[in-house]
This record gives sequence, C-alpha cells and structure tokens, in this order.
Amino acid sequence: MENQTGMADWRRRLLWSLALVWAAGLVWAWWWMDGRHGQVFERPAYFAGDQVPGPFPAGQIQVVHVWQSGCPCNAGHEAYIREMTERFSARGVRFARAGSLPGGRGDVLGELPHWRLPASWADWPGGPSVAIWDASGQLAYVGPYSDGASCNQDSSFIEPVLRALLAGRAVTAARYDTLACLCELDEEAFAP
Repeated sequence: MENQTGMADWRRRLLWSLALVWAAGLVWAWWWMDGRHGQVFERPAYFAGDQVPGPFPAGQIQVVHVWQSGCPCNAGHEAYIREMTERFSARGVRFARAGSLPGGRGDVLGELPHWRLPASWADWPGGPSVAIWDASGQLAYVGPYSDGASCNQDSSFIEPVLRALLAGRAVTAARYDTLACLCELDEEAFAP
C-alpha cells in the first residue's frame, strides 16, 4: 500500500512539474514575442517624400518597395506583396526595391532592380513601406502598405492609389502621418 501511495505522489509531482515547465514556457514565449515585436510595432511615423525622380524614366507608373530583410514587420506582407507585384506588373506598372541589398534573409523581392533611396530621404521612417510615382514622374504616394500588422487587398493603402493612377486620375499623398510596424533601414539603403 505504501508503495502505491509513493508512486501516486511521484506521478502527481511529475505532472505538477510538467505543468509548471509548460506554463513557464508559455510565459517566456509571450515575453519573447512581445519584446521582439513591441519595439517596432505601431510606432508613429511621418513619411515625407521630396519630389525626386523614380528609379525608371517617366512614362509608366513606378513603385518602389522599401524593404528591410529579416524585419519581423515583413511577415504579414510578404505573400500579398509578391502577388500584388505580379498582378500590377501585368498591367504595365514598373517595380523596384530599396532598403537592404537583395539576397538577405527573408528576401521576397530579390528579383526586382535595387534602387538606393535618395540622400534627401535620409529620414525615411523605415520598412516595409512604399513609394509610388505616376506615369508623368510625379511622386504620388509614400508611406506604409497598410495600417495593420498584415496587408491584403482589402487593407492595402496602395491598391486604391495604383487603381486611380491606372484610371488616369491624379493622386497626391506624398506626406503621410501614420502608426505602422516599421524596422530601421540599414545605411546601405541610401545613395551616398
């Protein structure tokens, strides 16, 4: 009888120990995720794009994805950006990328031409974000893809801009206050 009681106590202690380890693991995972993303998520940003020429000669709508490889803010945008780039490329929109050099961890836009951000944009708030020029070469939009942690066709700020520009309507949104998930850009993102 005493042996059975000792075995039951051992099992009870083992289950409590496992439950405590599991709870500690959950607390650590929550702390790690919150600490990792809390530093960059929903920080105030002011996008202001001086009137600089886009990466390509005027004549087509141009979009520059400002992307920092390895940024945790990219996670909710990657699939949408890839799909949207393909869809609007088929309609004649030209795409380039700025930010970290192609080939970094988490690089979804490595096949696009790399464009260094102009020195006058040295205060660019970070990435993921975007700059759009109309077909005449005028800067139409600068800012984040959306106002949330992820972006899709319904939450995108840039889809309405691209649709308006493709329809021949003017867009002027080159100054933008927002709360966005952004990572600082490496110095290599900017032209010397």
